Amino acid sequence: MYSYATCFQDVRSPFLQLSDLQEGRYMFQLTVTDSRDQQDSDTVSVTVLPANKAPVAITEPDRQLLLPLNSITLNGSDSTDDQAIISYQWDLIRYHGPPGLKIKDANKAVAIATGLRSGNYKFRLTVTDQQGETDSAVLTLTIKEAKSLPLVAHASGSHTLTLPNNSLVLRGSVSNSGTANVSFLWVRDEQSPAAGDVLYGSDHEAFLYLANLVEGTYLFQLRVTDIQGRSSMATATVEVRPDPREREEVELELQVGVAQVSQQQKETVVRQLAALLHVLDSDIALKGLHGQSDISTVFRFSVQGPDGTFPGPKLARLLRNQLLREKSDFLLFKVLRVDTVMCLLLCSGRGQCDPITKSCSCDPLWMENPIRRLLDDGESNCDWCVLYVTISCFVTIIFLLSISWICVCCCKRGRRTKVRKKTKYTILDNMDEQERMELQPKYNIKHRSTEHNSSLMMSESELDIEQDNLFNYGKARNRANGAVRNGDTLSLCPVEG
Repeated sequence: MYSYATCFQDVRSPFLQLSDLQEGRYMFQLTVTDSRDQQDSDTVSVTVLPANKAPVAITEPDRQLLLPLNSITLNGSDSTDDQAIISYQWDLIRYHGPPGLKIKDANKAVAIATGLRSGNYKFRLTVTDQQGETDSAVLTLTIKEAKSLPLVAHASGSHTLTLPNNSLVLRGSVSNSGTANVSFLWVRDEQSPAAGDVLYGSDHEAFLYLANLVEGTYLFQLRVTDIQGRSSMATATVEVRPDPREREEVELELQVGVAQVSQQQKETVVRQLAALLHVLDSDIALKGLHGQSDISTVFRFSVQGPDGTFPGPKLARLLRNQLLREKSDFLLFKVLRVDTVMCLLLCSGRGQCDPITKSCSCDPLWMENPIRRLLDDGESNCDWCVLYVTISCFVTIIFLLSISWICVCCCKRGRRTKVRKKTKYTILDNMDEQERMELQPKYNIKHRSTEHNSSLMMSESELDIEQDNLFNYGKARNRANGAVRNGDTLSLCPVEG
């Protein structure tokens, strides 16, 4: 292929002359013939390259440095060429000041100039391509004496975390410190949450590593001090927001040490929970597993149901009724506690839910209903008014005391009542004198009935009653006058009925 503008000369000679060639590739065929008309051919390719373009040298913009910084990187790697640059060369072309400058790797694209002093420097970069074409660029560098600038600490500003992400790195830095060594000190504000760990002793390093942060707002103050005694302070703020899905999670505490729970046992518990709740194994989202004590382990999870994720209070109530009452031995390990991760108790509108104990802290004059807690849904509450409970207890005590008093009175009255013996009567007129004397009462007691009836009839029961009355009378006299001494005469008087 060739252009029609190309000129050919001496096409029938061993040497072909070409002129006016254009950019591109040319193919030429040479044919030779001998005296016997025998021929042979061969081809030759000629490629015409475009005209070479000179390279373009490119350096960084002009720079200005403050002492004691006395070195700089000279970068010419952005230089370009249509083919390739084969050499670089950095030279100092102008400087007024004390000597001491050195250029390392001056024949490379990136060089380093050291030993800089106060003054103005001009560096020239020269680049050369394969065709020998060159180009140059100049970098002007101004070095000034540093002023006594104050330190400026930087504590990386404000950060926001959303649980369960609870770790962060605060990156501290300082300006205007020069090459002097500086020390860093991170201090937590007194009003910040106490929970949260500083890892690796990084509170004395530029980078502060934090872990196990809890919901709340943390303030960390960074103090930077150099060897000259200058210091600067800056503050970093970390806001930790609650997990929006935490309201749907529950904690299941099992009686087993966390070190004793194997992977297989954990999967077994998950399958048992899925069977209990009539969901798939994949619907149980296990969020964490940690030891509550030496003998208990807490499973933290949520459950995805047909209509979405189970609400935390509903799920906790369902598991509490199933695992703590009806099916206490359903799981692989004994269940000790079932609670929501967040404290979501309503406390009957008369208290606050304690996030640590997961129980209600009732307002003054209100108390928990133990009947509901122990026999109903097992949920902490503030249903009962202390005043009403006190009045009810007082009324109950008065009622019980009244019943007891009535019972005691009835028992005493029953003891005083005696059963009368059957009465036997005898006609005294037909008896002789000896029999009459035997039937008459002792101590010359005369029955009142004899005062009105000559034919006296006296029963044995009447005699017994009279004798009892006489005996009781004597005991009363003894109690009044003291014990009867030997030789004292006991005076007996008949007792009127």
